[in-house]
Amino acid sequence: MTFAVPLFLAAVLAASIPVVLHMINRQKAKDLPFSTLRFLRISVEKTRRRKRIHDVLLMLVRMAVLILLAIGLAKPTLTNLRSLLGGGATSAVAIVLDNSASMGTIDQGRMRFETAVGAAMQIMDELKDGDQVALLLTGGPAFPEQGKLDRTHEKVRQMIAGCQVSYERADLGVKVEQARKLLAESDAVNKQIYVLTDLQKLCWESSNTSPLPLGEGTSASAPADEDEEEIPIIFVDCNRTPKPNVAVQGLKLDAPVPVAGLPIKATIELFNASPVAQQRHIELHIDGTKEKSSPVLKIPPEGRLTHDFQFTFKRGGLHRGEVRLVGEDGSKLDDRRFFTMEVDQGIPVAIVKAKRHEIPYLEDTFYIEQALSPGRSGGWALRTTILTAGELLAEQLSKYTVIFCVNLPAPGADTAKRLRTYVENGGNLIWICGDNVDPEAYNKLNQQAGGALLPAPLLEVRTPAEGAARASWNITFLDKKHPALGHLVEPASLYQSVLVYKHVRMDTKKENSDVWTMAGLDDGEALLVQRSVEKGKVLMLATSAHVGWTNMPLRPIFLPLLARLTFDLAGAEQTRHMALAGSPLVVQFDQQATPGGVEVVPPSGETIRRRAVDEQGNRTAEFRYAETHDIGVYIVRLLEAAQPVRIAYSVNVDPDEADPTKIERAELEDRFGKTPIVFAENPDDLSSTFAWLREGKSLWMLFLSAVLVALVFETFLSNRLSPKQEEELPQDVPPGMRRLARKGRGAA
Repeated sequence: MTFAVPLFLAAVLAASIPVVLHMINRQKAKDLPFSTLRFLRISVEKTRRRKRIHDVLLMLVRMAVLILLAIGLAKPTLTNLRSLLGGGATSAVAIVLDNSASMGTIDQGRMRFETAVGAAMQIMDELKDGDQVALLLTGGPAFPEQGKLDRTHEKVRQMIAGCQVSYERADLGVKVEQARKLLAESDAVNKQIYVLTDLQKLCWESSNTSPLPLGEGTSASAPADEDEEEIPIIFVDCNRTPKPNVAVQGLKLDAPVPVAGLPIKATIELFNASPVAQQRHIELHIDGTKEKSSPVLKIPPEGRLTHDFQFTFKRGGLHRGEVRLVGEDGSKLDDRRFFTMEVDQGIPVAIVKAKRHEIPYLEDTFYIEQALSPGRSGGWALRTTILTAGELLAEQLSKYTVIFCVNLPAPGADTAKRLRTYVENGGNLIWICGDNVDPEAYNKLNQQAGGALLPAPLLEVRTPAEGAARASWNITFLDKKHPALGHLVEPASLYQSVLVYKHVRMDTKKENSDVWTMAGLDDGEALLVQRSVEKGKVLMLATSAHVGWTNMPLRPIFLPLLARLTFDLAGAEQTRHMALAGSPLVVQFDQQATPGGVEVVPPSGETIRRRAVDEQGNRTAEFRYAETHDIGVYIVRLLEAAQPVRIAYSVNVDPDEADPTKIERAELEDRFGKTPIVFAENPDDLSSTFAWLREGKSLWMLFLSAVLVALVFETFLSNRLSPKQEEELPQDVPPGMRRLARKGRGAA
């Protein structure tokens, strides 16, 4: 507590006056001769004790009145904060301006960010020449002078006027810590941190708001400078009465195979942040053209709703899609969601057979070739090459994404070595059994290759015993968790109608936990098994791809099974790369195959070229592009690479930015511990907050009110507790005796 006119505190000495008067009033009365004191003695003994209490109370109340009046005239002020402008001392101020996506919400007729900018300008107006000020934004492109203390206020004003709300998520805890460290380096007397935000709880989830670490030259036994530890933080809350908002919060694409002409389902999730039900409709745009529009959708209060669009791509290639929320809304920043999909990618696949046959139908690979190369006039996503086992030695295997080895005798050592290198470098090898597969020879080959060619050891070729009750086995298990098989689980008749007359048993129990049994027979034997080896995968289908061992090639499941399995191994299902605004795009590659450069085409359409090297000029194993401030589609091209690579990223706003939950003030105070916290009352007019920071909270009115209450109490006490002396003597006492009795009581 401080006092504006401390001289008046000397008036507290006036509280001794009631004490002096009380002592004077207690002087003993003179003895007067009288014929009888019977009536006086009765009255005095009855009221002496009450009279003493009455006098003491009156004395204390009158003392309190004089003390309160003296303190009130000294103009007391309550504050534990340093003055912003008081005393002529210089100030250093850090302004943390929240420009995350949630600040784009319309609140009381205008965007919250506009309210925050107006508050920032009010802070600038309060500063005087020589004061230092720094601006810290939570997202968006950084200004050159951002995060630096500057005495030139005009530069900071220009930055505030030029910044915009971003699509990114804020981490206010990190920004406050940066502001603390920045102000700790200043020699200004007065220091404050202003946080202009909507107090969204999401912005504090990854915060580290621990006290500032000890500075250089500060030992653990000695506390750090108080200015560093307790720089006051002033929160300006711009979240008051938001306009009802609905956000496009999720988007999922479901495509059986990424091929033009085949149906694709898009599932869109909407979130209503308002406590009142909202009605909206959405549109689906493909390559800039509106394809679909929904009916009016009713989203429950603070609830979610999903809507499906079914569409097809009319041509192959890379496609850009967008879902839009149409109509008036509380925030335009979360009304769009982008996606990309590449169809008819031309995935290179090799199909290897033992030898070529004059009659195509008798080829072991006949049904596989038909499934993977269906001869579609509109194009197909796979580009197949037919090879023989002998041609594997001369073929460049690295150019194929998937290699099918169909009913081959155990390859030689040289071929096995090349296949092992192919798998370890990221290739995908699928073995399909048949009459040429000798389990013993394959196991020996696998041992020589260090166990890198088979998913599991082979046991024996199995056929139904003569005279047995069964002549075949059925497929009764498909693992729906596998991305290639999830869409083939229903209806169950799709795979349960497959008959297996002959198959190779595999010992999957002895292998490591990375063995994945994807399909099984009705007696528990594995039919399709997968295992990861280094960067690649090896698989084995325990039956053949011809009608001699199974009827699978004739069943409807055969084509989608092979196609989806190939797309999954090739990564075609994962080509829809996604990122959140503000997070970097990361492309990894082998250092031996590092491209000479990288091109990035952001949504604006400009082309940005970067070198794939680190700060020392050395080639790196990954490329990072961090300037993802805008939402939309980013194209990354690897230049001078062994094979041309183009990757499409869809960058969207963080869906959690639509969450309206605010952090409680008590939680903030708990996070910052002893750091003084102030909450501004009105972001549109911070004058009362500035007055509090300059002068503190004046207690003059409080003390004046206490004086008035004390005076009223003193009057009440004087009248209420004064004895009714006329009634205290007997009725037969003469008037002269009554006057004398009253005089005697006064002396008592």
